[in-house]
Amino acid sequence: MTDLAPAPTVDGDHAAPARPHDPATCAIPWQEIGRWTAIGVLLLLAWVMVDVARYGGSNPVSLIQPGSEGPSAEVVARDFPEVEPPAGSGLDGQQYYAIARDPLHLDRTADQLDNPRYRFQRPLLPWVAWAVQPTGGGLGLVWALFAVGLVGIVVGSIASGVLSTIWRGPPWVAAVFPLLPGAWWSLRVTVSDALALGLVLAAIALSARNRHAAAIAVGVLAVLAKEPAILLLLGWALHRRTRRDAVLVAVPAAVVVAWMGWLAVQLPPDTERANDIGAPFVGLVQAFTDVWSQGHELVGMACTLGGLALGGLALWRRGLRHPLGWALAVQLGFLLIMGVNPTSVNFGATRMAMPAMMVAVLALATPDAGRSADAARP
Repeated sequence: MTDLAPAPTVDGDHAAPARPHDPATCAIPWQEIGRWTAIGVLLLLAWVMVDVARYGGSNPVSLIQPGSEGPSAEVVARDFPEVEPPAGSGLDGQQYYAIARDPLHLDRTADQLDNPRYRFQRPLLPWVAWAVQPTGGGLGLVWALFAVGLVGIVVGSIASGVLSTIWRGPPWVAAVFPLLPGAWWSLRVTVSDALALGLVLAAIALSARNRHAAAIAVGVLAVLAKEPAILLLLGWALHRRTRRDAVLVAVPAAVVVAWMGWLAVQLPPDTERANDIGAPFVGLVQAFTDVWSQGHELVGMACTLGGLALGGLALWRRGLRHPLGWALAVQLGFLLIMGVNPTSVNFGATRMAMPAMMVAVLALATPDAGRSADAARP
């Protein structure tokens, strides 16, 4: 039998060594990520629209969740005189609507907010919605807010798919982001949590691809959507430990601190806010004794405990060496010091647990991420 001739090599004697997987330069399967993003987003939209039809009478104003005794009841009644809001104070979406209606006059808009400094502290969603629909309130502004929130979820879905695939994970992770309970609540009641998380994951993906200037710009947008987004950037920087990634934390932090300082000059102190941060585990204990043990807010319980359990599992399986290991550890620590309100109730807990859930899914789906990143370093 004649032996087959060996395949040619670069030097004619030995096979060339395989090139290490480099997350910064590897090919990205955009079509697959886009396909999974579309699946997740379409399911989310169906979920939201069914709920609006069921509880909001198919009225789009239900997307901002006004209440007859809410802080923005006056402006909602002025713009939608035919709508009778449900009894109660409503949820936060009505205040994003009030800001988006007139974001340039803080004093005038502050009258429609329960805690003006705190509400203006997260201006990105209403700013962008106002830029899309700058001619005043009405259904056009409601749909603009909805569209901006939806774009944020699409960005988060794509960024999740990119991070997964550049770290040797599956593209279907892109479908997870829009199906998280926190993403549903963010879109259903018009709040900025999913937008902030989507942007911060995009900033991390850009940083991993060595697009540092773009990463900083997107990181700034993320903290202006919701300032705790800085925690994921901090965790990413702790993993990378480079000067460029330190800047990725420092610039967004400086921007949000400067913005909060300017608000402190322009607006009087808030007086009605509950303390959402406290000693470790106190919020969890109170959530159990005061809420969950009474059979209330069980979706919130599932998300808080599920986020902690999933995050703990991912941290145990992947460790701090994973590119998102430190980010996950920081996020879990943040969950443990939250107060009873954001920890226990469905509206708060679903959104507060969302970053830990998504980062944990990414970590569990990318077991070779740490090895790939180490191999790519000079």
